[in-house]
Amino acid sequence: MRLYVHWPFCVSRCTYCDFNTRAGAGRHMREYMAALLTELDFWSTLLDEERRRLDSVYLGGGTPSILSGAEVSRLLDQVRSRFVLGEGAEVTVEVNPATWKANDLLAACAGGANRFSIGVQSLHDPVLRLLGRAHDAASALECIEEAHAAGAASVSADLIYGLPGEDTAMQLDSVRGVIAAGARHVSLYGLSLSRGSRLPGILRESGKKLPGDDEMADQYLASCAALEAAGFAQYEISNFALPGHHSRHNLGYWARDEYLGVGAGAHSFLGDCRFHNTRSILSYISAMRGGRPASGGWERLGAIERREEEIILGLRTASGVPADALDAGDDRLEDLVDLGLLLVSGGRARLTRRGMLVSNAVITELLPA
Repeated sequence: MRLYVHWPFCVSRCTYCDFNTRAGAGRHMREYMAALLTELDFWSTLLDEERRRLDSVYLGGGTPSILSGAEVSRLLDQVRSRFVLGEGAEVTVEVNPATWKANDLLAACAGGANRFSIGVQSLHDPVLRLLGRAHDAASALECIEEAHAAGAASVSADLIYGLPGEDTAMQLDSVRGVIAAGARHVSLYGLSLSRGSRLPGILRESGKKLPGDDEMADQYLASCAALEAAGFAQYEISNFALPGHHSRHNLGYWARDEYLGVGAGAHSFLGDCRFHNTRSILSYISAMRGGRPASGGWERLGAIERREEEIILGLRTASGVPADALDAGDDRLEDLVDLGLLLVSGGRARLTRRGMLVSNAVITELLPA
């Protein structure tokens, strides 16, 4: 089993963010922590012994590192008191470089964290300011180095491509910079603007432009090549790792392993059911305090939904899906191969790198009619 713990609080809200996060709501953090522990209690009594054995724990957000390293350590103690962490379990904490220094990283490692996912996004200070990040490039690189010095088994860096004001050369500077600092895993995400974020309005007012589709593609492909040249293997559309540094927690999602999510808005997958908690922090706290479920919705997957999920999630990975999971006689499959977007070999179907650039469209074409 895998456990995801959602900590929705942030120092400030990034201009591109539309996640389930809150800035300036620190007055609720103590109540929220109590609610988290109540939900952990609930699941520890409901789940059988096998499901209480955890292969991975992921503390995400939001900004979990708005807590001190000692507080994260105590939270992990609370998890261990209710669940069993398997030998060699992967324990990841997301870290904003603006929030933690060496002492926090050391405290978190002492408490059982062995992997840090550091939100770098870019190594260009003007771009970071435009994004509303609370750190600069120097502190991001320092955070990667200090995480290693603290004893982390693996350190990941998040980067965004397609940022306003960045060209391919600048994107490659960021990629090479985090590699040089010692990142052993890199997550590379294309910028996606949503109505719920502030960045579209900022761009309209400033007159700044986003890179076009061709430039976005160039940045992605050049970044992939730079990572491969440094020994990183691409194992999912957005994820690259040196040998032995894959995110086991995220691999579980793509393999459709069971996972439990606790906290406001957290998602879970148990048996044939997917369900999630209410996104509202206050509603979540109220439900936990009153001994009520904090449900925000659920669905039971039938045979068709399971097959669709296997295709959608499997094609995100470098290993792809068994070719016989697709309609091999379908003209759509042959067309995608001819277009260089899909590769069928050795009994498996995989997206090519260019196919990964338009993965949503390709996968949609391959879903059962």
